[in-house]
Formats: sequence, C-alpha cells, structure tokens
Amino acid sequence: MTPARPLLLDASAFWRLASPTLASDRRSEVAGWIARGIVHSSTPLLLETRAGRLPPPVDPGDLPLLWITERAERRATELQQQLRAVHQQLGIPPLDYLIAAIAEDHGATLLHYDGDFERLASRTDLRAPVELLAPLGSLG
Repeated sequence: MTPARPLLLDASAFWRLASPTLASDRRSEVAGWIARGIVHSSTPLLLETRAGRLPPPVDPGDLPLLWITERAERRATELQQQLRAVHQQLGIPPLDYLIAAIAEDHGATLLHYDGDFERLASRTDLRAPVELLAPLGSLG
C-alpha cells in the first residue's frame, strides 16, 4: 500500500533496513517506497549516517530532503517543553525532537524504530503520524 503522506526516514529505521530479521515483505515495501521517491531524508539523518559506518544499500543523500525550517526549530523546543511538563523528557536526544518537528512541518509520517518517537507521539500534541519499521525489540 502506498502511504498517503511522504515518509521521513529516521536513522533508527535506516540502519535496520538491511537487518536480516526485518520481514522480507516489509523490506520490499520500504524499498518500493524509496524507489518511488516517497521516502525522504533530513539533515539529522545525513549527519547521523555519515559517521563512519557502512550504510544499507540506499544512500540517504540520494533521497529527497526535507529541510529544517525555523518553524520546525521552534516546534522542537515546544515538544521538549511538553514532555518536560509531564516529566517524560529524560533520555530523548535533542535531534529526536527536531526530527519529529521536521516531519510535522512537512506533513510527513515519521518512519522509525525508536521508542522515543512513540513517547513523543503519545505524550505531546505532535501532529506528525509515527510509523514503526517493525515492532520494537524485533530487530537486531
């Protein structure tokens, strides 16, 4: 099924695209979305994936890019303040707030494999849908 919105790929999902424990039908589905230009990258993904590890077959620099806007920067701090207000901010890296805000700003769904995004979605007014690549704990 083709997603109704663009997908913003987080590094947590990116590094697991080649996981042997990722279901082959899910791997094929995401590969098809990438081939059709539905999956997007962001500056945080580029920064996280160019740190020396060998990437999966797709280079995030080859994906369409969703840029960081001033609105997304402000929104990231709002999300952090919302989690702080309910004492849920501990352990969430600053880039995760920004990635979620970028997805929201561009009307994208956030494709991830990170419980922090699940917490952001359930404990804030984040307007970007979040989608797990696979159930948490199922991939190596």
